[in-house]
Amino acid sequence: MISKITTWEILEALYPTLKLAATYAIAIQQRIKTRPEKTEFGDNFYATALTDADLTIQTAIELVMLAQFPEIRFFGEEYQSSYNTKYFKDINLVEGELLVTLDPVDGTRAYLDGLSTFAIIVTVIRGDRYAGVLIIKPQQGYYLLALRDQGAYRGSLEENQLSLAEPIQLAPLQSTKLYLSFGLSSLRLQLSSDFEVWCSATDYAPPQNPPEYLDLIKGELAGAILERGNLIDSAAIGFVAKEAGAIVTLWDGSDFEPFTLVEPMKIGGIIIAHNPEIHRKIMLTPITFGGAARSPKGGTS
Repeated sequence: MISKITTWEILEALYPTLKLAATYAIAIQQRIKTRPEKTEFGDNFYATALTDADLTIQTAIELVMLAQFPEIRFFGEEYQSSYNTKYFKDINLVEGELLVTLDPVDGTRAYLDGLSTFAIIVTVIRGDRYAGVLIIKPQQGYYLLALRDQGAYRGSLEENQLSLAEPIQLAPLQSTKLYLSFGLSSLRLQLSSDFEVWCSATDYAPPQNPPEYLDLIKGELAGAILERGNLIDSAAIGFVAKEAGAIVTLWDGSDFEPFTLVEPMKIGGIIIAHNPEIHRKIMLTPITFGGAARSPKGGTS
């Protein structure tokens, strides 16, 4: 049964609580307590991090969802630790139906290290594609909103209404920096002739803030290559970038929507490029990833 509730209604209802969560996250950041690390992500020190803030923010959003939208599916990153998961209709993607997802602290490692690059990300997915994404940047005091086929918007967290957000487009590119996700450090050599390569596995060095995918919108990042597109965060950021004018595809050059899951809530590797020329340079680079070699034209063998 297709819900008549709109993406805007959901995001507008969640926004006051997201603002409160942003203030809370800032208030406790310097004294945050860690929790036992998640073990299913191996040596990826970004993915294993977990804090009290992750669980508290998720609980706050769950309260709103269960109170106002009990019929809508909901997937929170910390669903395994949540007391509320069992009260939701479902946590999975279903054709034609709405699913709201939450990454309560995207960039938990940066949050623990006292950096400002963390975010709170809410998505609304209908079936197999995004309907809308809202990214809250607590320390930086702004949010980004993207609605399917309606563009991307930016607003201040001092504002109380999402309707006050202003349309944004990509700023002119002023950088050759290319972001590689954790498992792709071996690609540095192939790409270094065209780009200043930064890899999250080897170049993360607090207290310096790492580059963000969102830097692409500001013209401060040429592109990003991701081993997997996580629907609750990295792919969602890609959607915002796409609505702002960026090029976002799977590794083979095809559209990343509709989603084809390769793991729960994850799609295949994605490329986020500031412009067609950056995307072309990435696609022309012979790259080996995940045990398969991609030819310069984008196919795999």
